[in-house]
Amino acid sequence: MEFFLPVTAEDEYEQRYAELARFAGASVPVPGARLWAVQWESDGEVWEATVGELLVRVTPLPRVQDGAAVMAIFPGDPYLIVTSAQPLTSLRSGWHNPISAGVPPQVRKTVPFDIP
Repeated sequence: MEFFLPVTAEDEYEQRYAELARFAGASVPVPGARLWAVQWESDGEVWEATVGELLVRVTPLPRVQDGAAVMAIFPGDPYLIVTSAQPLTSLRSGWHNPISAGVPPQVRKTVPFDIP
């Protein structure tokens, strides 16, 4: 998957990505380190965040979606996930924004964007 940001014009990706990193208190990763998806464990549940999609609890079954869409994922200590929820919008979520997904082994899987 090529790097993108939801609801953002392509010529504004870098500026908006930097803004989201500032909001999260994260560094802007180089293109080869940018994440498209991450899976992490929280309180015995496994959640998955994919840029442009809703947050999903994958275990235990049944799968459950949170109402927040993933805007960006930042690797680090901890991994941080910015969503479309409050305080960026009026949307409510079961998660604080940004989400602190922890570090491995709590972070179980990462999927980078393709390198251009």
